[in-house]
Amino acid sequence: MKFTNAIMRLFGKERAALYKVEVQHLVEKGYSKRDIDIFLETYALPIGIFDILSMFARSKLSVKDMEKSLSFLFDRHVILQEMLVKQLMPKCRILDFGCGRGLIACSLALKGFEVHGADISAEALEVANELAKKLSCEPVFHVIKEDELPFPDAYFDVVLCVWAFHEIPLGRMTKTSMELYRILRKMGDMFIVDQEDIAPFETIKNIMNQRGLRLVLEKKLSPVYDHGKASHALMLKFVKEK
Repeated sequence: MKFTNAIMRLFGKERAALYKVEVQHLVEKGYSKRDIDIFLETYALPIGIFDILSMFARSKLSVKDMEKSLSFLFDRHVILQEMLVKQLMPKCRILDFGCGRGLIACSLALKGFEVHGADISAEALEVANELAKKLSCEPVFHVIKEDELPFPDAYFDVVLCVWAFHEIPLGRMTKTSMELYRILRKMGDMFIVDQEDIAPFETIKNIMNQRGLRLVLEKKLSPVYDHGKASHALMLKFVKEK
């Protein structure tokens, strides 16, 4: 309960629910909940302290910027939800590509959007489905197989890719972009949020331009320290014109 309350206070109910689901997922795999609780009580605080001190030493970020980084990395589901709610039509159909454990997909579903999440990890999607149940929302999750998305052409109003493109090998990026283009309706929006100097943004912009997606927004969201590098979270917004 102590950890749940602390997480909720800092990062909201969705992140607190994910903590509970993650613990339960381990229990279902054979771990003892009591052992996990004792381990976290014993080690979470001191390990976290040394991890954060190491992050300062390596990143050279100020205390204020490190706070912004951690807030973005752990609270981006709320940050992006609030940004998108202001820009999108109510009840539009959204794909969260590379959705992982479903935190962003669930946050958007709670705002009344029709949300689908897609990821290559079936295990991550097991967690995502349990998170949706705990939060009483109804995003639909799909496993990606062989780089093909299980949706008809022009099915989505919006495609959202958060912290996903840096995971895609350059040799597969063209195929991925073709699939995302295919399932997005004409004049639909694509948002790519990733880490500057980690995701290949210039390559992404060139590929999307070749597909017929026009870049309409490029915005720095927050300083971040991730993947062993201090830079910024960057958002690109494209519109499908063809």
